[in-house]
Amino acid sequence: MNRNFRTTVLALATSGVVALGSAACSSEEVIDAVAAGSDAGEGNEAAVVTEPRSGLLEFIAPGEFSIDGEAFFVTEETQILGGLNACPAEDGLDENGFGVVDCDLESLEAAVQGGAPVYAEAEVEEPGNALSITEYDNDRQAEPAPGAAPGEGAAGTDEAPEGSAVVRGELEYIAPGEYMIDGTAFFVAEDTVIYAGVYACAGGVQDPDTGDVICDFDEFDATLANGTSVMAEVQVVEGVAESITEY
Repeated sequence: MNRNFRTTVLALATSGVVALGSAACSSEEVIDAVAAGSDAGEGNEAAVVTEPRSGLLEFIAPGEFSIDGEAFFVTEETQILGGLNACPAEDGLDENGFGVVDCDLESLEAAVQGGAPVYAEAEVEEPGNALSITEYDNDRQAEPAPGAAPGEGAAGTDEAPEGSAVVRGELEYIAPGEYMIDGTAFFVAEDTVIYAGVYACAGGVQDPDTGDVICDFDEFDATLANGTSVMAEVQVVEGVAESITEY
């Protein structure tokens, strides 16, 4: 996931190479300008720092968006997945409500500037280029995590129990068995089910029936303690995680 795009469009605009926001500047020209500026960073082996951003996409200029006021750019290597309001398609979302349809920049821009809201999760690399943009169904984020029957809460009721919540984002390590996402801290219990296989328990054995990789707590905890960035959806009930699903 290491990209060579180390020069932002903003920096290019400052030097006079690109007139950012100009009506004459198309989306493709913005992408070409970013790609051209990347040559100066070839051979730079500095560690890549990424940060996840989730929320409503806002259009700033061709090839530039923001989420919660944090701006970022789209390059020719940015992976864009839609399926709902951006590049809508039948069955364009996975079981967790995330887009799986490849979407081009022009279609994404048209959707964001259109009438329907586009919620997305963006992995942004320093100095501000998006590695990926994945649309999600904002109405499904409060649904139970994988493993719970549709319409059932943690206790098998028709509604989620009081004190429960679904949190999504980058896991922050606090202490063994205690993590946090966006300021919401929670603990891991003996019966917490951990679905992983991306960075945590990478290469783990999948269940032949469900395709899930169940991760051992010790290995999962060690991955977080080592500073590895792990994105997850967590079903929390009264401060304890019922399930942790890496994505």
